[in-house]
Amino acid sequence: MTTANSSSIKQVTVAGGGVLGSQIAMQNAFFGFNVTIFDKEPEKVKERIAKLMPIYAKFYDKSPVQAQVITHAIRYVTDLGEAVAQADLVIEALPEVLDIKNEFYKALAKVAPSHTIFASNSSTLIPSQMVEATGRPDKFLALHFANRIWVNNTAEVMGSAHTDPAVFDSIVAYAKAIGMVVLPLNKEQPGYILNTLLVPFLNAGMHL
Repeated sequence: MTTANSSSIKQVTVAGGGVLGSQIAMQNAFFGFNVTIFDKEPEKVKERIAKLMPIYAKFYDKSPVQAQVITHAIRYVTDLGEAVAQADLVIEALPEVLDIKNEFYKALAKVAPSHTIFASNSSTLIPSQMVEATGRPDKFLALHFANRIWVNNTAEVMGSAHTDPAVFDSIVAYAKAIGMVVLPLNKEQPGYILNTLLVPFLNAGMHL
């Protein structure tokens, strides 16, 4: 059994520096974690981070100098092996396309250290749809954040039937450590909690 705990997660790699990926990276950086962003277009990601910096500085009551020091500590890497070489946790924030995610996990499994936990930020796909591609079913689960993460600070944690309970607990503890209100799911549920509630609400509004 894995003996992972929140203190074992110090190095975090975010795969994908899009809207939510950049926010996840910032959230980690502002709570003192070492952060690497893996993205093929680092300049675009840096622009997103630069736009987020004053927002985070104001929200977390940091001076511009403090915020700049924090954000300058984020590493931008275009090579997957280099990006995850020291990672304790890889958070995948790629497009919501199953084939893209599975191809990424196959590549990731070849280069990530054996202890590294893999987490998908998917909002609709469930872990069992991706678990085989990861090559480490006991260390894989979903960790879903909401947009504008600094305000909508929920983290939905959902494993598969293969996820080690110790890994699940370590991710719950980690999510709390970066300021999240954790919503653990004890079964696989497409749409998780938030979208399972939100989509029928929106459909009802459209119907009315």
